[in-house]
Amino acid sequence: MNAPMARHHDPVRRSLLAGGLLLLGGCATVETVPPPPAPVPAPRVRVGDRWRYQRINRYNGLQTGVLTMEVVALEPQLRVRVTDESGAAQPDEVYDRPWRVLQEPHYDVLQLFAQPQPLLPERIESGAKVRTYNGYRVPGNNDSFDWTEELDALNWERVRVPAGDFDALRIQRRVWFNHSDWARIQERRRETLWYAPSVNRWVQREWTGDYKWQSSERGEWFQEDWVAWRLIEYAPAGG
Repeated sequence: MNAPMARHHDPVRRSLLAGGLLLLGGCATVETVPPPPAPVPAPRVRVGDRWRYQRINRYNGLQTGVLTMEVVALEPQLRVRVTDESGAAQPDEVYDRPWRVLQEPHYDVLQLFAQPQPLLPERIESGAKVRTYNGYRVPGNNDSFDWTEELDALNWERVRVPAGDFDALRIQRRVWFNHSDWARIQERRRETLWYAPSVNRWVQREWTGDYKWQSSERGEWFQEDWVAWRLIEYAPAGG
């Protein structure tokens, strides 16, 4: 992004932004539920597993597209092919294993992490925490950029999305990082995922963030896009 996003002057949104990042949540119907009675296994995926999501602009509630993710390889890396509603291919998601990301295509720039960046804790349970200090690159740039993250597993919740009702672990990610656009400073992002063991992936995911613009004399905060995914369909391989 080569210019700051226009600030929104709606008083309701302005009150949400006061003091920092927007709060995430409320994108679908959720209610707290008891945790599973037995330990939850690590996610397992097969070639051919497919998830389809609607992509929502959370600022206005409008759908901006549909994305399909399909597992196309497990070795030497887990690769998930991403296509839009027209069938056009987007950059792949790449992981060392589910769901520790090496190539993240879904933010404003394609990110290539130096080390696998976990999207889930090792233990799929409330209270699990992960603290990471990582770096990433972007294609066409040899520089490395810092990425510091706090990941916390919160409550189990029943989430209603277009694909149905799912019991999911709510996972919160808070990130402080250097953006590849040198003019953006003090970048910070907040993301929430609802991981459902029954589909081995998140049934809902959303993120936003804010930053300062280096050339801004008044030090205003500018907002990133506010994006949500909601699961439309899960099709396991061979199902």
